Amino acid sequence: MSLKTVFFDPVILCAELLERYIRSDLTELVFLILLALLIWRIWKFTLHPILSPDQPKEYPYWIPWHAKAFFQDSNGLITEARRYLGHDGNQPFALTVLGTTFYIATQAKHSAQVYKNTETLSFESFVQTLMKANGNDDDVINAMYSALPVDKRGFPNPQGESLGVLAQKMHIHQLYPSENLVALQHQVKTWIDSYLDIDFLKAECSHGYSKNSHIELPLYQWCSNAFVRMGQHVYFGETLDNIDPGLPSAFLEFDERIWKMLYQYPGFLSRDMSVPRTRVITSLRQYFQVPRKERVGKVAWLIDAMEDEMRALGIDDENLAILMFHLYFAINTNTRKTVFWMLAYLLHNPQLLDAYRQETEAAFSGGHLVDPLLLQNVEKCPQVDAIWNETLRLSGWSASVRLITEDTIIGGKLMRKGNRVLVPHRLLHFDGNTFGEDAHDFRPERWKKPLTRNASWRPFGGGKTTCSGRFLARFSVTTFVATLLRRFDVEMKGNPPFPEADEGRPVLGIMSIKKGSDFKVELQPRVEFSGK
Repeated sequence: MSLKTVFFDPVILCAELLERYIRSDLTELVFLILLALLIWRIWKFTLHPILSPDQPKEYPYWIPWHAKAFFQDSNGLITEARRYLGHDGNQPFALTVLGTTFYIATQAKHSAQVYKNTETLSFESFVQTLMKANGNDDDVINAMYSALPVDKRGFPNPQGESLGVLAQKMHIHQLYPSENLVALQHQVKTWIDSYLDIDFLKAECSHGYSKNSHIELPLYQWCSNAFVRMGQHVYFGETLDNIDPGLPSAFLEFDERIWKMLYQYPGFLSRDMSVPRTRVITSLRQYFQVPRKERVGKVAWLIDAMEDEMRALGIDDENLAILMFHLYFAINTNTRKTVFWMLAYLLHNPQLLDAYRQETEAAFSGGHLVDPLLLQNVEKCPQVDAIWNETLRLSGWSASVRLITEDTIIGGKLMRKGNRVLVPHRLLHFDGNTFGEDAHDFRPERWKKPLTRNASWRPFGGGKTTCSGRFLARFSVTTFVATLLRRFDVEMKGNPPFPEADEGRPVLGIMSIKKGSDFKVELQPRVEFSGK
């Protein structure tokens, strides 16, 4: 600083002195912040685990609590955490994401403890969060989870449970092996029989390109559209299609962006998810406003029974539509992707495609499926069963989440009330000790071993929340594939790489594909089995 500055430019002098003071004060402040952060990290991730060995060890973080990694690829984050923790990763461990602590159970024996515990671990809180996110009023959520009289009218309720809990038993009544399931299976078979016809496909598939006797279709788009239409028809009849012919397409727009709902994105960032969701809910509201006797086509028992139970609680049309939206979603979100992945694996493994076709031929007379239950017989169709299981193992993403309502011991570790325990099914399905060192490869022959009895096998969750639709899903997918291969020669156009799964984004079941991973197939009728 010059004498000229001191005597002739006091403004510059004051500015320089202030700048030095601020710089010095800021440096000290930054130092104190970093020191405090370091002390906190040493305490939380080094000293506290030593002093509290009974609690799950936590994967260290700075800021912002693993949020970016979790939202980009939660399974990848869990895998990295387990690798980082080494031996401790074999025990339940903790992850903090945006202030919420998740206890991760990656061992089969620990997941079994989670599923068996219905006293201090709650699944209902997750369901209620979804209900709230999709627009259900608080009083409706409370009504759905308030105990009902044991002598109420409608579906039997000997335990005096809430409708939210009773609904699972109603799903089982419809979807477990019984006359009710047989009725739905007949509907599925009839729909597939009509749909897999070359003339029908040429007329109905706007996304297809037909030439001469064959048709070209984008496989993922085709499977998705077909299975949503089938699910809607089987459960709701024809009325929904009359209300909104574009409803399946709207649902697919929502379903491909469901991760925005699960992560509760703000409205201005999620209109591409919320707008089609609103359209589906609006169509469902209009459906339930149609008098029942005027609804066209066969309707599943479950739809009418759930409507009766909800109206008995005084639930209005809008909230009823939102509640039934969750059922519409459950019907349609996973089978469409499962059939795509099965066909993708078969097309990339022609010897397996031939084996599937050969093993199922006894169920057909000409091009007509006359013994659909043969496909569900594990002893008579072991290859079909193995391909089904291997497809689920490699394409499944979902995880089970439970809210801890009281301090709980899982795997010898104390899990605190108010936090959540998470079972990542996908990681269980890649357990090398169970499925072999080649667990990342598609190898149906591994199912010659009795792997379905292993606790690491969780394609449909576990405990009381095990997916009740698994029998109909298997029937629908295996019947569709068998009929398709019976009536058509199916070939990939060109030499596309195997589609890339969108592993980074969460779904409630089977993974979607990454943008640009769809590929075209050509369907050429096999003249002798055309079904005509």
